[in-house]
Formats: sequence, C-alpha cells, structure tokens
Amino acid sequence: MPPFICNIFLLACLVPVSIQIIEGLLNIVNLQLSEMAAYSPTELLKLKIYISLIGSILLTFPLWFKGFYNFSGPGLTDIERRGTIAIFSSVSILFLGGSLTGLFYITPIVMEILLTDEFIEAKLSVYEATKLIVSISLFSGFLISLPVLSSLIIKYTEEVEMARKYIYLFIILIVLLGTPEPTMIVNLLFLITFATIAELILFLAGETK
Repeated sequence: MPPFICNIFLLACLVPVSIQIIEGLLNIVNLQLSEMAAYSPTELLKLKIYISLIGSILLTFPLWFKGFYNFSGPGLTDIERRGTIAIFSSVSILFLGGSLTGLFYITPIVMEILLTDEFIEAKLSVYEATKLIVSISLFSGFLISLPVLSSLIIKYTEEVEMARKYIYLFIILIVLLGTPEPTMIVNLLFLITFATIAELILFLAGETK
C-alpha cells in the first residue's frame, strides 16, 4: 500500500507541471509545443496523465522494489536475497543510463530522420511525438539492461525456465507502458524484438549449464 499511495500522490502532483515536462522533452528534439497540433479535446489531457504516470512510476520504483522485497524476503534463501539486490542495483543503473542516452542522443537522431518533410512536421501531433520520445528512451534503457538482467536472473535462479518467466513478465510490462501506439501489431513487434534477445541469452546460458 505505501508505494501505491505514493504513486497516486506523485501522479496528482505531476499533472499540474506535466506541460513543462512535455515542453522540456520536445525541446530536447528541437520541437516547439506552440508549433504542434492536438487533434482531439482529450488528447492533451491523456498525454498529461500518461507523462505523470510514467514519472510517478519511475520515482516510486525503489519503493515498489522494497515493498516486494520485504514481502518475499522471509521466503528467500541467502543466495536469492543477494541476487535480488544485485539485479535491482545493476539493472537500475544500466536502465537509467540507457534511458538518458536514448533521450539525449538517440531520440534527436530518430526524430530528425522521421521529420524530413515540412508537411509532416507542421501536422505533428503533440501526443504521438511525446509518446515516441518516451518510448525511445525507455526502450534504449531496456535494451541496455536486458542482457545483464537476463544473465543475473539465470545465475541466481539457476533454472532457465524459471528465469524465462521473470524475464517475459518484465518485457510485457515495458511493452505495455512504452509502446507509442497501443495496438496489437506494434506490441507484437516490440515483444518479438525483446523476446528474440532474451531467448538468445537464455539459449547461451542454458548451453553453458
């Protein structure tokens, strides 16, 4: 309950300043909010809630980890406790570094490639552009942290099949939160990409054991 309450509280606090957050994200890729369009009355509201939700989840992630760890701690062995802390620490650092790299370096390049036509840039949706920026950042962090996450889970669970369950759960959560278009085809494309990476790591780890 404490992480959930903090999540809702931060969500409510971030909504009033979400426009400033959106403007900051757009400025990183050299886009101006005043030059973009909102295609429905509710589009900007949905975007503000989406940005606030992502921000609140990122800020409260340590609390969620602590809550789950405290709940499951009594049933873990010493190796599993050490493994849980090692996975959380290393993957969090890699995910943060990868997300920042994606935001400041990869996203501007991708947006520049996509927006080569002046007509497209003039009609660009605030909602879709911001979600694309967030998606590229999250997936950059995930791609960097996925190999280490998979390897550590396999190492401390010592079972490839058990590791596969945890890895796929994490992949599905990231895909649901991060895809710019919430459609089945796009979700499947991202799922297949990450699943291919995960299965390659699981295969190599299984062969070594």
